[in-house]
Amino acid sequence: MKTLNFLLVTYLTVIPIASVTSAAIKPTDELIEQAKVISDINDVKLSHKVVRNGFEEFKKTVYKEPFPGGVYIVNGDTPIANESDLREFYERELAASWKSVLFGFNINENTWLIVDAPQGNISKWDNVTKRNLTYCISTSFGEKYDTVVAAMHDAAKAWSDASDVRFIHSSWLDPLCNENTTDVIFDVRPVDVNGQYLARAFFPRYERLQRNVLIDKSALNLSPGKLTLTGILRHELGHTLSFRHEQTRPEAGKCFEDKDWKPLTSYDGFSVMHYPQCNGLGDWSLNLTEKDKIGSACLYGPVPNAVFDPTVCSIKG
Repeated sequence: MKTLNFLLVTYLTVIPIASVTSAAIKPTDELIEQAKVISDINDVKLSHKVVRNGFEEFKKTVYKEPFPGGVYIVNGDTPIANESDLREFYERELAASWKSVLFGFNINENTWLIVDAPQGNISKWDNVTKRNLTYCISTSFGEKYDTVVAAMHDAAKAWSDASDVRFIHSSWLDPLCNENTTDVIFDVRPVDVNGQYLARAFFPRYERLQRNVLIDKSALNLSPGKLTLTGILRHELGHTLSFRHEQTRPEAGKCFEDKDWKPLTSYDGFSVMHYPQCNGLGDWSLNLTEKDKIGSACLYGPVPNAVFDPTVCSIKG
């Protein structure tokens, strides 16, 4: 039986919702919780080694999807298109900032869900696109197709109920749904990456070919428990709206990723965007918190006719 390897390595290829399994093992809440036993000391030592030994050492640790058009995956479920972009990520986010972002540095307790902002430029959908976030779902999910359709609907509704965004399933395109389907904003497709991630998504700044929500077969065969496909997709759709992993904030004290973000609300250890194994306070149900809802409304505006106080926002959409 293949050994479970819950390798939660700071800065490197992380398991997005802590799942590396063999085909014979289904992710369970109990197995997922084993991710917490990984030593912080070993994580930091390995991170030091990778940064010290340079890009090629770093590249060896990064998972690359094995199928045509496959991308590099960093920060658990964040795609990077090619080696050139991966090198830029390494040089800008790891090597250059290593000394200043090691765990334990002082922060202001009043630092301010967080939004993707490479080099300080906020990545978000415009006021037209945010209400027309169209997607197709590949019929190659087979017998799991209806399950994915329902999970996507429920996950999308959670964000649409929180802010002025609208996801639209263009179901007539499903039989031909892939990365080349240009009549949608993004596609939803199955992959088999042997549990390297349960699912991965994209940020609004990505080009169409990279705007995919890919779901590994391991996410379609979850054992009963708090972790569900709907919860996984709530997390991934958060990325499609530009929301970063909450644990990248220094307040989390673990699983730091990079500094390409800006705050929308105060730190939220319960956030749907916070991995529980990264000192998160929530669980694997991955529901939106009140701060998640407020942060989404800050970026995209509140649901029409909703009562909303914009003064709570650090950044307004």
